[in-house]
Amino acid sequence: MNEFCYLLLFLLPVVLGIECRPEGVIFPRPRGLNQSEVFRYALANLTKTLDSAFNGNIRVSWDIQNVSLSIAVVGLEQEDPSGPLWEYHHLAPANVDGTRSLDKHSQYMIGSISKVITNAVALRSGVNLDDPITKYLPELNSDESLIDWNSITLRALGGQLAGIPPNYGFSEYHYLRTWFEALGFPPLNNSAYPECGVIGLNTECTRQQFIAGMLAAQSLAPANARPVYSNIAYTLLSYALQAATGRDNYTVLLSDFLTTPLRMPSTHPSPGDDTLAVIPPGPSSWGSPYGDHAPGGGLVSSLADLSTFAHAILSRNPTLAPPARIREWLLPRSFAGSRSSFLGWPWEIFRPAPEVLFPDTYNSRAQRRGHSVTVHVKDGVAYGYRARLALLDEYGLGLVILTAGGQNALTEVFDAALATLVPAADKAAVEAAEREYVGWFGGTSTPETGAVNVSARVGMDGASMTLEALERNGVDILAGVDQLWQGTLLALLPSVQATGVYRLYPTDVERKVTLADGREVVEEDWRLWRETLLDTQTDLPGKGISEHDCVSWTLADWLHYGSESLDRVVFVKDVRTRKVLGLDAPFLRSQIMKKRQTRA
Repeated sequence: MNEFCYLLLFLLPVVLGIECRPEGVIFPRPRGLNQSEVFRYALANLTKTLDSAFNGNIRVSWDIQNVSLSIAVVGLEQEDPSGPLWEYHHLAPANVDGTRSLDKHSQYMIGSISKVITNAVALRSGVNLDDPITKYLPELNSDESLIDWNSITLRALGGQLAGIPPNYGFSEYHYLRTWFEALGFPPLNNSAYPECGVIGLNTECTRQQFIAGMLAAQSLAPANARPVYSNIAYTLLSYALQAATGRDNYTVLLSDFLTTPLRMPSTHPSPGDDTLAVIPPGPSSWGSPYGDHAPGGGLVSSLADLSTFAHAILSRNPTLAPPARIREWLLPRSFAGSRSSFLGWPWEIFRPAPEVLFPDTYNSRAQRRGHSVTVHVKDGVAYGYRARLALLDEYGLGLVILTAGGQNALTEVFDAALATLVPAADKAAVEAAEREYVGWFGGTSTPETGAVNVSARVGMDGASMTLEALERNGVDILAGVDQLWQGTLLALLPSVQATGVYRLYPTDVERKVTLADGREVVEEDWRLWRETLLDTQTDLPGKGISEHDCVSWTLADWLHYGSESLDRVVFVKDVRTRKVLGLDAPFLRSQIMKKRQTRA
């Protein structure tokens, strides 16, 4: 067997018994979600659910008298980036300070959502994120340091992969020392504690004291080995960005690179505006100055500002960053301790089990099957506050939840929102795709060799769009493609069987072109995904293990005919309305097949 055959043996998929598909969207992101009946019904249902919870008609784990909440659903097509598709507000009856009227401009502490905002500043700054921190903070380049700071890049700091401690000084509870002693711990002199930042003992750290503390800090892991949550990593990142850009402090850095260009006036280091504030009853972090710790957890913001921020990411707004950098920003960078949890920069990415998000249709043959949905989250906690920014990029949706007065409320409200909105958004995407893409396509061209008739049928089953038929002058082209697969790729692994299903998935690759008749259209690339199954006859132990490894992604663009890929299909759309006008299979060298109601 030659070298090419060995390569194919390595690359071929061995199973589709599990969910196995190209990464990314299954259907194009639905347009006009706010006009979708199913999605509007889901939003109305979520409103009723939250009303019932705060009215005491639904059992919840939080004290409804103390919890204030603002929640927004952000969509790609909202006219105003700061004006969400839907918003909901509840002001706790026990609130006695701050605003008496909640709206999207009301201010909350957002805790560690500050981290993803600091990372956005880093993206916009243009600083090389792969530079070591010692390039900008040479004081850390010391042989006496217990941490190898030269191996820690700005990217590692912003992605929780630096392996450094979470805090400095703040993690010490000096006021609890008598409790420690009562539990059997040895008595300590004050000199045993850090010289700054310890609540109840000394003052906030100066920059010089903080850097000195870093030289004495212990490493928790080598750089880029595994996630270690760190707040102080963002203080260091901020110092580096200030040094690289010449900004005097983090407040100027934030304003110059993010909040002014994106028009986010309520997003700035604490303290915020008391007249706009949502201040929970009892002690809280409201009004606390965070100083140099603001980049990691000390920002104030509002529903309007975070909606603007989410919209910029979902829409790949070049004001935020070039689209390619935004796409890169959303990719995972590390595992995070479970098979459904991953770490981004610094997104907390997870994929809920399909049977949880789609309980009504999961594994149903008659309806659309559930599938993994990627949720990008950044949580934030401050004393008395909890916040969450979440992106459902597959549907072009964002969720912003801001709470004050109860830590439990956010998780329960977020889960309720996901359970309500994801199936609705998914159904809206299916309905839109069915309207736009499913049907017959046909055309006739007259090259030098004579008239050529081509036709295709695009359908949909429980998992994706499908190419059900493709003919040229009455010849079944899909049957020919099947023979080519069987005689080349699949012949190398007889135990791999093709199911006969040709799935269609969008690639997010499109271009504007001008047709011969002068019309300007959009060409939207899709790719065929050949579904295969493993049929092995063996009594060896471990049978079925490989079924959980999806490597079919390696087969894109493998078979060509005259420089044209056999798995590339192009939908032609009106440049203004985005309506599907026709279909092209470039390897057939025919004219565009126009969309038809029936097979002509």
